[in-house]
Amino acid sequence: MDRSPKTLRWFALVCLLGAQTFGAGAQVNPRPRGVMLGAIQTAVIESIAAQDKSVEVRIDGSVLVVSRVNSNQNASNHIGRNNEAAAIAAIAAKSIANDGEYSAINVIRVEYIDRAAAGGGEKEIDSMDFRKNAKGEFEVHLT
Repeated sequence: MDRSPKTLRWFALVCLLGAQTFGAGAQVNPRPRGVMLGAIQTAVIESIAAQDKSVEVRIDGSVLVVSRVNSNQNASNHIGRNNEAAAIAAIAAKSIANDGEYSAINVIRVEYIDRAAAGGGEKEIDSMDFRKNAKGEFEVHLT
């Protein structure tokens, strides 16, 4: 192989262009994860007519967690919260369906949290898990 400076510069340029071309192709979904979580949060808020600050969405490992913070459902019974949680899980499942970035999600958890103002702590009132079945659908997990 010719190792003249001109050949080496040419080789470096080809490698650099190849890395840029193929590197860009490998980036399947450049959308930041927070954008999708925000979209799920907005969809839940609009669908159940919740207050903006009463819905939080995060990912914890393979679990998509939707928290209802200081919700009026905290004073309800388990049946009322379960009905709302089922609606929330359906919204979240639809939002992440067919999105490879979220294929590792195998549980959607809806939790009801009573959070004190000014860092006074929080208490979990109730939670419901919806697990992905063999068909890829999320169904309520009964314990």
